[in-house]
Amino acid sequence: MKFTIKTDFLPEMEFLVIKGFGKLYDQDAQITTKPDEDTWTTIRRRLSDGSVQRLKRAAGSEPVYMLFCNTCVRRDNEKCYVCGYDIACENLSGAKAGHEFEIVRLKPCEYAVFDCEFNNEISLPQAHEKPDRLFWDEWLKVKPYVSAIDDPINWLGNGYAAIELYSPFEPDAERFKAKISYPLIRKNML
Repeated sequence: MKFTIKTDFLPEMEFLVIKGFGKLYDQDAQITTKPDEDTWTTIRRRLSDGSVQRLKRAAGSEPVYMLFCNTCVRRDNEKCYVCGYDIACENLSGAKAGHEFEIVRLKPCEYAVFDCEFNNEISLPQAHEKPDRLFWDEWLKVKPYVSAIDDPINWLGNGYAAIELYSPFEPDAERFKAKISYPLIRKNML
């Protein structure tokens, strides 16, 4: 993986989304399926059943994003958090929420932006893992920020999510680019 990292301020954004989920397991959890298996099975189904094309048309926007951690709910019996992992398009048309799509509004804030290029070393469903480790285990430790999505007060849809953009957005792509933007709060602002 080749990558660059920068910080950038992004304005308030509104997305039209297909609600999804992902699971963040505790280190001592006994996992019976791969953590991304259920998530990417759902994403593949949404791509093949026309949902993503309908989302693009309704939002008036072509790029497809993944929004991570808009909501988190603890499941102690599974030793995990179930988090929002939504398929999203920027809502350029001003479409309203309906039976198929919901609205997610993200607050304006600074983001750590990881621009990555993958060339056959991993599949797209695992592409977030290395940037995630770099962000939480290395980058944040030496920067004057905390992650806006790490604070439980922000787990209830309070306007923060990591924004993932994959190009091409094809789960089986062997070569692709990923732009993962992690929302930040300056430590001196807490």
